[in-house]
Amino acid sequence: MNALDRLKRLLDQGSQQALARPWGASDSLDKHVADLQRRLRSGAPLPQHDQQEEAVRRFWSNQRIDTLREARLVSYGVALPVGPQRFRIIEDERRFPALIEGVDRYLSKPRQYRRCYQGLLSGYFGYDAEAEKTPKTGRDNWHTLRAYLGERSGRILDRPRNPQWAESLQRHPTLFGEDPCAPYGPALLAGNRTEVDELREVLRISDSSWFMRKLFLAQIQAAIRKPDRPFQDLLAGILELLRENQIIRDQGLALVLDRYANINPAPLHKALRDMAVDGWGNPWLDRNKPRWGLVGPTARTMVTDWLKLEFIETFFTLLAEEHIGDRRRLDFWKRYVGAIDDIHFALGADARANRSSDFVALRKKMEGRRVELRDTAKTNNAFIMKIGPITVVEFSGYSNACYGYQAPLPFHLNTPVCMPVDARNSLKNSANSFRLKHQDNIQGYATWEDRFQAKLAKEYGIHPKEQGGRTQRSENWPVPQTPEPGSSGTAMPQSRYHAILQYASKYELKIEDFRSQNGNLWIRVDDSDSRINKVLSGWGFQYKNSHKGWWWRE
Repeated sequence: MNALDRLKRLLDQGSQQALARPWGASDSLDKHVADLQRRLRSGAPLPQHDQQEEAVRRFWSNQRIDTLREARLVSYGVALPVGPQRFRIIEDERRFPALIEGVDRYLSKPRQYRRCYQGLLSGYFGYDAEAEKTPKTGRDNWHTLRAYLGERSGRILDRPRNPQWAESLQRHPTLFGEDPCAPYGPALLAGNRTEVDELREVLRISDSSWFMRKLFLAQIQAAIRKPDRPFQDLLAGILELLRENQIIRDQGLALVLDRYANINPAPLHKALRDMAVDGWGNPWLDRNKPRWGLVGPTARTMVTDWLKLEFIETFFTLLAEEHIGDRRRLDFWKRYVGAIDDIHFALGADARANRSSDFVALRKKMEGRRVELRDTAKTNNAFIMKIGPITVVEFSGYSNACYGYQAPLPFHLNTPVCMPVDARNSLKNSANSFRLKHQDNIQGYATWEDRFQAKLAKEYGIHPKEQGGRTQRSENWPVPQTPEPGSSGTAMPQSRYHAILQYASKYELKIEDFRSQNGNLWIRVDDSDSRINKVLSGWGFQYKNSHKGWWWRE
């Protein structure tokens, strides 16, 4: 057999062996290819847990790195808890620097150094330096590791074509910065996860990594950097993100509350209020101060006023016996929400026993601010407000007068209260009090609201204050569609007169009424504020510069 025939025979045998190779089903081949692709992207397979643990035990004893295999295994085990005492190299003052020194011996050989670097990178993403029980040494060493990985990231490249994870790392230098996930927030907020998902795959970042927490916060930070309107439009989605990720709820909620409080004015957002109160409790109770300390005073005041407003609305709509369609008590006390310092509820038997979802949620929010009301009428309830130097008590029954007390109070709220006048621990007491009925046309006042407001202002220096303790001028005050001139000769409807009184009180405008003397109704304010001008002219008032005021005549 000549040489050419021999070569032909060998080639035939080789092709037959290759064709006879038992590759198995096509899906097995696809899986094999996928595994190869994954390995090319992410590098060599992770070492076994027991191998890491054994290497860490040896290193813990001798603090030596003698081989590349040991360097790689101990690098992967840098944050691994080992032994009954659960010691970790990253939490040790001497052993962590010794590991870094041992790994640095391979710096001149990028392919070998890369194997150790990938292990340290795994520990960087796996160790939570911000966890509550993380020791100071662990936090310090983690920050040292972060700086080390950032400085050495370029040393893992050694040829035009490197593993995909190594090349990806070069395109994401912020991974080792103070805010490693900030660049990904806007895309995630817009629903684009492609870049983050690819990065997590090639770098083997697990769901349990601190990195995931930072990713969620990055979305929130991207949202709070937006202008007011886009931020408000995104708020529902952000709150849903917080509900689904309890681990970031407190930190994320604090960011959202502080941002929302910067909106001027900050409109009531019920879902935000409920998440804050459900998670952190009543913002004005001392026992809840640690959690509420996560936000600034503006945000805390905002939610405090929201909660007080909810309490006022709930009492007069759910617990009180208002006349059908009558909102007068509710509307009156809503104007004082910023002046109210504290609120208590005295709940009767029915309100305490009611198991409906509304009452269950209400009682939870009242926690620490409710007391038992013992009365023969099980439907009776009371609303107790601390406003400046006085405590005001409104009862659920509309026919009950409103009581006001100066210190010392004739009742205690740490024990059940009652309603009979001058009984022991009664909310109705004739001592050191005032008593005002909800009746119009008494003592020269057209409405009981006028009488209440005058009493609060003249005797106790208490004036209406809205959210945040500020008087806010609103352009949404109701104005007639067709202005009615002041000289029309028509009588002013009582409902409009009541609205005018409310408006004047709200903005501290002086009213003088000379109609009983065949004169005019005056509002003493100049015409420098276009918003006030619009409202008053819409009600039929005319401005007279010589008298510096607006007048209306029947």
